[in-house]
Parts: sequence; C-alpha cells; structure tokens
Amino acid sequence: MIVVRREAQLLLVTQPDHAHFAAELLGLRRQDGLSGHPRREDILFAAREHDNGWREADAAPRIDPSTHRPLDFRDCPTGLRHEIWLRGVARYAASRPYASLLIAEHALALHRDRKGPDWEGFLAQILELQEELAERSGYAAGAWLEDYRFLAWADAAALAALGVWPRFDQPLGRGEETSGTLRLDPFPLAGNTHFDIACRWIPERPYPDAQDLARTLAESRWTRLRVGVLPW
Repeated sequence: MIVVRREAQLLLVTQPDHAHFAAELLGLRRQDGLSGHPRREDILFAAREHDNGWREADAAPRIDPSTHRPLDFRDCPTGLRHEIWLRGVARYAASRPYASLLIAEHALALHRDRKGPDWEGFLAQILELQEELAERSGYAAGAWLEDYRFLAWADAAALAALGVWPRFDQPLGRGEETSGTLRLDPFPLAGNTHFDIACRWIPERPYPDAQDLARTLAESRWTRLRVGVLPW
C-alpha cells in the first residue's frame, strides 16, 4: 500500500492502482519508439502488472508496529517483501513470459543493493526465474534491458505524481510533482492531459490494530485523485 500523509489525512493508493496509472501514462508516450514497438503489448502489460504481487497484501493492509499507521510499501518487512516479489514475478510466467521477465528485472532493480544472507537467497531466486523466463521468451541475457527502461520510467513517474518521490531522473526523462501536477522533461505525450487515480482517504491517527484499520477502510469511500501531467 502507498501511504502519503497530507495535512490531517492519509492518502491510500493500492500498488495495483498505482501500476494501472503507470500503464495509462506509458500508453500515451510518443517518444523513443514505443508507439510502434514490436513488444509494445508486453511492455504495457508489464507496466500495468509490475506490482501484481501486492494484490494480496493490499487487500488486507497491515499496521506498522512502530507508528501504528497503515504499513507503507517502503517500510515493508523483508520476509513479506520477498513473498510479494516472488509471487509477482511468477504469476504470469506461463501466460506472459516476456512481461514477467520485465517484472523480474524490476524486482532486481529495486533490491539488488540489499545485503545479507536473506537478500542473497532472494536475489538468487529472482535471477533463476529470470533465466527461465528469458529462455522461454527466446531472449539472450540482458537483451530486455532496453525495454525495461519504459517500465522504470512509468513506475517513477506514477510514484512522483503521488508525491512519494516528488522528483525523479530516469534514462527516458525526468519528472517533478508540484501541487497535484506532474511535470515531465522531455514531455513525451501528445498533449497535456489529466488522470484519475483510485484512492481512499482516512484520518491521520494511530490505529491500535489491523481490525481498527479494516473498519475505517470499510467506512471510507473510494474516490479519485486527479493528477495533471504537463511539460516541466
């Protein structure tokens, strides 16, 4: 779950909803050959499903024991993070191996600097899955890295739009969020546009347990967060 503090409220966006926005944004990209790319469908599928492993976790949000607020994805404990990403890479391995290959690369990009025996074992599992997916897709080692740039850019842009990382710099461009507006440089879309991201708002207060959070979420209405996308 993405948790953003805004005044006296918490903005909650599920990872799958964030990923859906990332794919919408990427689908309108008119630079770097994506519009006529031979693997465009798989690239967009990977962008839309790159956080699919979070579905189960976001369906039953947890409490951060140190803050008694909803657990933000950045503070996810190691064991749960391993479970989420192994599931996310494997879910579409049979039906969409190339898209799963890009999701595996995303898992590696996010975690390859982690240290320790637990992380070594996890990264080895992801690399093994990636080798299997590359063989099934018919791609030589590393050949998918050019395509992964699209997913990395879309993920960073979608997070910046929510104010999680308000500035980013990726090989395909940089971005900055200011007051609900995402500004991009270079501007890769056909024109200025707006997106609606599914979200919920809850009070910014301590939640003693997961049951209290679940009750609050059940009583909160789903709404849409409007985000403008403009040139930097």
